[in-house]
Amino acid sequence: MSLPPVPAIAAVLFCAALFVLLFQYLFPRPAPWRLAAAVVVASGICTYLLSIILRHMLGTGPERFSDLTTIPAAFSFAVVHVGLPEEAAKVIATLVALALFWRRVTPAQAFQASLFSAVGFAIVENQGYATAFGQHAMLVALGRGFLATFTHSLLAMIFGLFLMRFAAHGWRRWHLLILGYLAAAGCHALYDTGLLPILAETMRAMRTGNLENVNVAIIVGAVPFVIGGIVLVLVAGLWSLRHAIRRAACDDLIVTEAHHQAVVRRWRWSGTILLPLGVLGLAGAIAWGVFAEPPQSGKPDLGSALVVAFGFAGGIFAMILGWVMRQKR
Repeated sequence: MSLPPVPAIAAVLFCAALFVLLFQYLFPRPAPWRLAAAVVVASGICTYLLSIILRHMLGTGPERFSDLTTIPAAFSFAVVHVGLPEEAAKVIATLVALALFWRRVTPAQAFQASLFSAVGFAIVENQGYATAFGQHAMLVALGRGFLATFTHSLLAMIFGLFLMRFAAHGWRRWHLLILGYLAAAGCHALYDTGLLPILAETMRAMRTGNLENVNVAIIVGAVPFVIGGIVLVLVAGLWSLRHAIRRAACDDLIVTEAHHQAVVRRWRWSGTILLPLGVLGLAGAIAWGVFAEPPQSGKPDLGSALVVAFGFAGGIFAMILGWVMRQKR
């Protein structure tokens, strides 16, 4: 497996470290660092093995997406080749690591373990994408380092809520794990269903060297599914996170201590600052996309498109992150 340049790898690891710190200190108490490290490493190994299996089954070229221009075909592909296997890799890594600590793990720490698994998965996936984009590896590493890691974390929050209940019930109600896995895999598949036809049609047009050949009907038809999938994952994931944090705070006396309350106020103040900054970033990305000069040649300017896409998504990400930081308990 080829690797992206060292700066891009460093960017991926830097983003992953920030997410681990966020998930550690967003809760009243951090999980044991040995548990966090074990989950991240286990998830990275499971993800790497999964990538080998999927590469053997599907190949590596863009032609594997060529037939996914309809919603039914995209949904079928997303369920079988994305949602079920990718969420299985995260679930297996989480459970394997928890097996080493389960006698001392609290329900809140079980939820956090699910989030650490998402970070480990994203590390392997993000460096793979950075490799594919060559000269734009650094931009892709940073963009996906924040956005893709956050998306995988949202899906992990859905499973994590079921895992938290499983731990709270004495690690006995195994049906909760199955329901949580299916819920996360289903949301993952629905999230990708609208994106795959757009990706397939865009890649087909780029191979011809002219984006004017894009079938607009396919793009427009997929947009409602894109919006629906994103909203579903956002709402389900953030609701699960909010519920888990508040449940953890109810069971921990540390939340009544004056020092801890001061820390909570600083987190909430920081989140309040991030909200308007996200709005400004989103406005700047829109302005860039509207007023930037189009490329002189017929070929699309990939670098400019990535800047607009990551700027737009980054502004929204900053606003969501501000809300998340305000959930600190």
